[in-house]
Amino acid sequence: MGVRVKSAIDRILWFDLSLLLLTLIIILLGIGDYGLYEPHEGHFAMVGKEMVLRGDWITPHLNGAPYLNKPPLLYWLIAISTRLFGTTEFAARLPMALAGWLGIIIAWKWTRQLWGIDASRLTALMLSVTLGWFLFTHQILIDVLLGTLLLASYYCLWRSLYATQSRFYSYGFYLFLGLCLLTKGFIGIVFPLCSCFILVILRRDWKLKRLHLLPGLLIVLAVVLPWFIAVEKNNPGFIRYFIVNEHLDRLLDRRFPPDYEVSKVSIAGYLAVTALWCFPWILFLPSVVTSTWQEWRRGLINKASSWERKRSDGILIIAIAAILPIVAFLPLSSRLVYYSVPAIPPYIMLCSRWWSKNYLDRITVRTSFKKPIAAIKVFRHSLFRRQIIRRRSLFLRFVTYFVSLKAIYGSIAVLIGLSFLGAIAFLPQIDTTVRIYHLLLIVAIALAIGWLGLGMAILNRYRWAWLPLFLSLIIVYTAVVKGFVIYQDVRSSKTLVRQADACLNVNTLWIFEGSREIGAAGGIIYYLNQNKNYFRKHLFNARTSLPAGWQTATGDRLYRTVKILSDGGKNRLPPSFPGSPPAYLITKQQLQTYWNSDRPVVFVTDFLRQPNDASDRLEKNLPDNSEDPLLTVNSRRLYGNAASRQSWCL
Repeated sequence: MGVRVKSAIDRILWFDLSLLLLTLIIILLGIGDYGLYEPHEGHFAMVGKEMVLRGDWITPHLNGAPYLNKPPLLYWLIAISTRLFGTTEFAARLPMALAGWLGIIIAWKWTRQLWGIDASRLTALMLSVTLGWFLFTHQILIDVLLGTLLLASYYCLWRSLYATQSRFYSYGFYLFLGLCLLTKGFIGIVFPLCSCFILVILRRDWKLKRLHLLPGLLIVLAVVLPWFIAVEKNNPGFIRYFIVNEHLDRLLDRRFPPDYEVSKVSIAGYLAVTALWCFPWILFLPSVVTSTWQEWRRGLINKASSWERKRSDGILIIAIAAILPIVAFLPLSSRLVYYSVPAIPPYIMLCSRWWSKNYLDRITVRTSFKKPIAAIKVFRHSLFRRQIIRRRSLFLRFVTYFVSLKAIYGSIAVLIGLSFLGAIAFLPQIDTTVRIYHLLLIVAIALAIGWLGLGMAILNRYRWAWLPLFLSLIIVYTAVVKGFVIYQDVRSSKTLVRQADACLNVNTLWIFEGSREIGAAGGIIYYLNQNKNYFRKHLFNARTSLPAGWQTATGDRLYRTVKILSDGGKNRLPPSFPGSPPAYLITKQQLQTYWNSDRPVVFVTDFLRQPNDASDRLEKNLPDNSEDPLLTVNSRRLYGNAASRQSWCL
């Protein structure tokens, strides 16, 4: 008997490990196949690269100057990955992908402890193909990392409430609070603390005293204070800048310079993109809300067992985790499209619970009808368990509810599938390239089959009803990655820099017109230094100062930088960090001086130019005698002075 139990456990373990490995493959799908998107990915990747080049792990640098917008945790992770795997897109995106996968593992483990094996497996698979989680694990932005750390802190909070004999989880709660603060500042600790407060109010007890506040505070300080003290010492005024400009002014939408305009959305838009990030499982939102409310209330009745109370607290914390990132930013005009990303994992956990409980239970009843006697027993047991056998009216409402629910969700899924089938007929009318057309065709066909399969399976109550949509989404996301590759020339400097650098000598000075927060400059610098090793002794006399466009790294190593206009217009105001102005900033007059010199100089235009701004023409910041561009890649144009034209290889 013991051997059989052990064998069954081993099979479950291997199945779950295989399932988690599948989710890792999905998350890593194509993360190194396309260039760094700008402005966000370029600057994150280059800050991490400069940490490695300079050997300075305290002050983040971009383009050879301090870059103090964000705390350092993501920069550290990118720097470690870059040191291990080189200056590649895969290495730059790997920390975010692994953070997303760890979020899947935490959600899987927590769901398993609350609701069992079926719910945990559904959570892992659903989350891996949820649109927002997939997209943002394939882009370098902080929010997936923050979402994973927040989920870990919530989990430790829940476990610490009932781990009376151990402080492991309560200390883990504070450790993750500190890491959240090092990820995105004080907003990272607001949500877990709000969860504690809400839990106390709703439960009307003070069991949170078990969280060991004093030692916990010491843990948070031990995690965050060393870096804050060190960076303030190296950059006087940083803490005030960090608190005022990056928190208070950002919340009030008074931050200077006024960046992120492209990512801002209205209240309705914020709710819409949040629903989009939870696609396709947002379809089941009404039932998820109802099921979550009912199960949470079950732990509040007087006769509730200790386990029901524990599960009720877990449900409450997960629900708060799903709601707070949404409602907290609704009143703020500074809300951005990706601020609700941390709400995705907790919502998927609640969704998988509803599916496994309210859907799979009915499947069990239906499949038992092959044996009438067994069916009657199962059906009676199901009614008794829900305590509705006593009253006929409740029984009728119960049957009506589930029959209508099945019909509604199945019908909606079928209609969505038919809509995608209909969309195929309109694809030839879209003005696009052949490759994009083929990708759109693949996406439309896959989604049509997936939604139709989901709808028919729900109507027939098949156990693996979600599987057709899951498989179709894998095909869709493979096409999405191919789309990222095709679209990279629009949002990445990769092609332009590689083609131009091959036709210019290493002494060429690169000047960039500028963009919001100089983010696009990070991509240019990244590709100028990708897989390159520059040494001072090979390029310059050791006694002479470095020319413009070069920066000292560790030892004898150098790396290339770009000059950026400081007076390029209101749409490209440079950042204003504590300390002296960055050395890379130049005026139009200095640009013209460089342009008229004997040194090869190239000028790259801002690809983020506002198309509807008549005062921001393409020619606005071009130097005199710029002639026609040497190279044009989509909206990016590269102009060269006389010296660079002489050395140009085309």
